Amino acid sequence: MRRVPPFHRFTLLLAALALSSCASRAGALPPGTAGGGSTPLGHGRGAVKFTISVPKAAGTAAAQRRAPKYISPATASMTLAISTDPGGTSVVDETVALTPTATGCTSTLASTQCTLTIALDPGAYDAAVSTYDGANATGNELSQGQLVDFTVVQGQTNAVALALSGVPAALQVSSAAAAVHGTQSDGFTLYGTSAQKLQVEALDADGNVIVGAGSPTFTLASASGSGFTVTNPTASTPNTVVLTPPGTNQQTESFTLTAAYGDDTCSLSGAVCTTNFTVKNDIQTLFIANYDANDVLAYAPSYTSAPTTISNSVDEPYALAMDAAEDLFVSNYGNNTVTEYAPPWTGAPVATMSSGLDGPAGLAIDALGNLFVANSKANSVEEFSPPYTGAPTTITTGVDQDFYVAVNASDTLFVANYGNNTMTVYTPPYSGTPTTITNGVTKPSGLALNAMGDLFVVDFNGPGATEYAPPYTGPPTTMSTGLPGNEAVATDAVGNAYVASDEGDTIVEFAPPYTGAPVATTTNGVNSPVALAFDGANDMIVGNVGRANVTVYAPPYTGSPFATISGLNGPQALLLTP
Repeated sequence: MRRVPPFHRFTLLLAALALSSCASRAGALPPGTAGGGSTPLGHGRGAVKFTISVPKAAGTAAAQRRAPKYISPATASMTLAISTDPGGTSVVDETVALTPTATGCTSTLASTQCTLTIALDPGAYDAAVSTYDGANATGNELSQGQLVDFTVVQGQTNAVALALSGVPAALQVSSAAAAVHGTQSDGFTLYGTSAQKLQVEALDADGNVIVGAGSPTFTLASASGSGFTVTNPTASTPNTVVLTPPGTNQQTESFTLTAAYGDDTCSLSGAVCTTNFTVKNDIQTLFIANYDANDVLAYAPSYTSAPTTISNSVDEPYALAMDAAEDLFVSNYGNNTVTEYAPPWTGAPVATMSSGLDGPAGLAIDALGNLFVANSKANSVEEFSPPYTGAPTTITTGVDQDFYVAVNASDTLFVANYGNNTMTVYTPPYSGTPTTITNGVTKPSGLALNAMGDLFVVDFNGPGATEYAPPYTGPPTTMSTGLPGNEAVATDAVGNAYVASDEGDTIVEFAPPYTGAPVATTTNGVNSPVALAFDGANDMIVGNVGRANVTVYAPPYTGSPFATISGLNGPQALLLTP
């Protein structure tokens, strides 16, 4: 039986109490009587007592109780039907209010508890209960009872378990796994080759999760496509489906999730017992700019096979960028060019940009494909527009030894000026006077943006890194590593920020709002880290120039790397396909 979260907790007790040995006819509440009503217990009648607890909120002490039925927090009324067995003669057919102000109901912070007592003659009966979110059995039906037999025995106390099935208005599929991206409506993307868990749940008409024995059993089956392996829910994991990806990039499969009950719940009006969704496998390629070897190496997961080498026109590759079409851009510090390569990236460049370039370093691409180049020796930023064959637009105001640039979702351009210890911020068309950030900036040597648009600046000569919230004019939050020579900064999928200390051989992790002490450090295998990246599974990838290798760590990153790419020569920059 499933554990019942506190906001779905309830108790339902049906007890028949024989009070005398004399026989009499059954009695019941008059129509419309509230939850606490009762009828006189004539000579020989039994008392049938119902106690219903409608849950209100999470956090109660009895959160771990188990129950064989489902009461929604939205429940406002119930119908009760009792008939003789055999014969099927109706003896009770009532609608009962289940609200805090109804007669016979008491309310606490955890639940509203209502008690109903009915007089019955000894004998055999059938009972059925349904609950609704409106008064007088109006609105949505939230749960329905199976017909249950019980017997009123003279001289005994009789308890009957009455199972209620939650009526599903929707089936919900979700996942908390870092490697699972997307939604049920838009489709999911599973990154990598590892098996991933999806949570499947039924929701009642008011959006509450149906739990307990009143919830359905689930089955997931392929609807079209192939390649994924399905492990369906078990008794110990009744709401968990496991999908193992095929390991083929962009392979997509459609699935049908079916909810099943042991009664006729799925035949009720409004009941939703099937839903469809799609899943795609994404196998990311890792690119490493091998500065001293004059090439870029491309690795497929799990990074153990021989790489693809990109060397045509590559000369001291300093930074990498990729557009929406997965064209790769390489800034070549050695020959003052930026080269563009189309997938599979092994041929000659499809475009070469050289106009005005002198010491091209950091790269950034906006949503329209415009390419921004940090032109470090010329103290400028050069903007090239697709197809990158024309002259660039030059940005010089405030720029001084710029090694890194970044662009946010609003096309705001950020420039790290190592030469004058500032950050300059430009809005399209970038020709006006920039906003200049000086507070907390000395020798900015790396930039990162999170999903909220917060700007992170790593400070080579400072305490670590600083974080600026839009519009970037206020005082920053300082993230102190306590280590020298901080070289790179990055953010992961959940908003944590990471600072790489080149001279301290350490990666230091900070959690939002970034005002406290570091939450973790990574040192195992780290040696002069100058580049950081996070893949779709939130694995951390570190470029170590000290050991001429790249190390890969699974969350929480405090253990040994699960992969090491050796034999490199100056791993300067890292990039993953989207």
